[in-house]
Amino acid sequence: MADTLAPQGEGAVCAPTRLHGFFSWDKSKLFWLVVWTGALTVVTLGIYRFWARARLRRYIWSSIMPGGDSFEYTGTGLEKFLGFLIALVVLAVYLGLLQVLLSFVGFNLWGAISSEPNLPKDMLMQMVATYAAGLAVMPLIFFAQYRARRYMLSRTRWRGLRFAMDAAALGYVWRALLYYGMSLVTLGALMPLATFRLEKYMTDRMWYGDAGLNRRGNGRRCIQQ
Repeated sequence: MADTLAPQGEGAVCAPTRLHGFFSWDKSKLFWLVVWTGALTVVTLGIYRFWARARLRRYIWSSIMPGGDSFEYTGTGLEKFLGFLIALVVLAVYLGLLQVLLSFVGFNLWGAISSEPNLPKDMLMQMVATYAAGLAVMPLIFFAQYRARRYMLSRTRWRGLRFAMDAAALGYVWRALLYYGMSLVTLGALMPLATFRLEKYMTDRMWYGDAGLNRRGNGRRCIQQ
């Protein structure tokens, strides 16, 4: 586990204390938890999966014990389900605005995607439409990734203190677009570096109480490996 600072009295310098953590779990309990939550997810046509993930995360968090004290997860399935519905509305509005914008330049996004190509021109238009839709959704995907990490941390506690994360999703979005664009241009050679930089961006904006987290390294080994 990472080093923490242990107070040694007023005015004294805090000395680092290394925490020894362990994972304590019951295999049969976890197995049956996965079985019955998975069954409910199937019966409810996938709706229960938000509650299933919350229950599984709560059990796994309670099994992780750094320094002898377990983590606590306070998130609920209802919160995740409502977040999913809001994301659907945002996605629908976003793609609707994209269609309006493309219509101004004489390009029908959904028509090009759904129509059957008969000519090389139709195939080209369908390819452009597919890439346009994919690129348009990418910023939302990166935004959702950052928000999901921030939500998970805000619902995680240890020794009575809550984890947190800065509201910096937009900074993550443009960095993710830049790094993945560089990875695409280099045919994947910079993908390890991109992954490291994005993880570092998120880690450096995480908090435990009023103590900030920091990820060391510069990513050079990612390129060398």
